[in-house]
Amino acid sequence: MYWPRFILLATLFAILSMGAAAQKATPVAVVKAFYAYDRAHSQTFNRRNIDARKAWFSAELYSLFRNELRRETAYLKRNPSDKPYFGDGLPFQPIDETCKAGRRELHKSVAVKPAFQKGDRAAVTATFAFPKPCKDRDATTYTIGLVKGNAGWLIDDVNYGDERSLKVDLKRKEY
Repeated sequence: MYWPRFILLATLFAILSMGAAAQKATPVAVVKAFYAYDRAHSQTFNRRNIDARKAWFSAELYSLFRNELRRETAYLKRNPSDKPYFGDGLPFQPIDETCKAGRRELHKSVAVKPAFQKGDRAAVTATFAFPKPCKDRDATTYTIGLVKGNAGWLIDDVNYGDERSLKVDLKRKEY
């Protein structure tokens, strides 16, 4: 008789604790957790994969992704043989390249560092680089913009190191 209540209370406590821990997570911890997930899962640009990452996105970024999916569907109806804008996959990391070192194929790793934090805005850098012995090849650095929401820090934009950013791409006029 008491076990169902105990299990219910224990489950409720665990859920509330996870929410509190997520609110205390730093921007760097959020981006590290995001990339740990992102790099281990499919990069196909589709609703399922966007929804799987939704917990890390600001409401605006998620809305822009949903709009992009609608635009892509309409574009592919008119141009079924064309490659869609995000045809190379989700836009959070460079295209996966490898480097041969003897018999091994090495992939880029990601290093995340804080850039700034002020009020409800923060930025961290994510640098994608090959490990030794391929370290002399170019590294790619993205700046991840975050906003603080009720659930903690959320990814709001990705700056690709030039004039482009994820939000600019998603808000473009022409498909």
